[in-house]
Amino acid sequence: MGDGILLFQETQWTRILFILILYPFIAIFFLILAYKVLRRKRDRLSITLSMFYVIVDTGMILNVIYLLAAIAEVEIIFYLLYFSSSFLITFSPIFILVFINILLELDFSNKKYLIIIFSYAIGCILIHFFPEGITFSESWTPVYSWAFFIVANTFITIFIVIPIMLYSIRLSRTFIDEDLKRRFKMFILGTFEVILLLYGGALFNTWQDPIFKNIYSIFAIFLLISSGLLIYYGIGKSL
Repeated sequence: MGDGILLFQETQWTRILFILILYPFIAIFFLILAYKVLRRKRDRLSITLSMFYVIVDTGMILNVIYLLAAIAEVEIIFYLLYFSSSFLITFSPIFILVFINILLELDFSNKKYLIIIFSYAIGCILIHFFPEGITFSESWTPVYSWAFFIVANTFITIFIVIPIMLYSIRLSRTFIDEDLKRRFKMFILGTFEVILLLYGGALFNTWQDPIFKNIYSIFAIFLLISSGLLIYYGIGKSL
């Protein structure tokens, strides 16, 4: 365990290699899952779930490009790339929430669909303009203030976590088939791994403790891969 922690000490170069090597592989993995969902059927349900994968995928790719821009000291696009990446990652869970709503309400209108998506998008944008919420260290890493951490997590909890919990409970009560119940539990487990990633990522950028950062860096990779698989094999594969 000690050697593992030493191996992942957050020097600038280990951070660079960690992102540049692992993130592209995970991005490809999420893109494959999105393709597999759409290959079976291209209705509103499938497109909504695939959008979750695509949005996360795009956010990760932008994170890689942002790091490359930081290394090259291209400041013109550096901030735009980071905030775009952070926005997309924060924005992605809304498609899971809408997906559950469509399953729950077969007459879920396109108007309601768009209102929820755009309202949450505006909220995500406004959060990123929180005064002195996000700054950057000399080694190009984002640093969140504790005030921003509290505000961002409160926002996610109110508009994503609580609605997903409530709608998931309602939806699970409509299932009779035991296999469907089991697969829905897998889907929800994957969903809450995504939420845990959001909470953990915010804490990662706020709490400047090297041991936590080292451990979470490894844990986050596991959560990314397992959440994608659980969401796909839970519900996505059978759409």
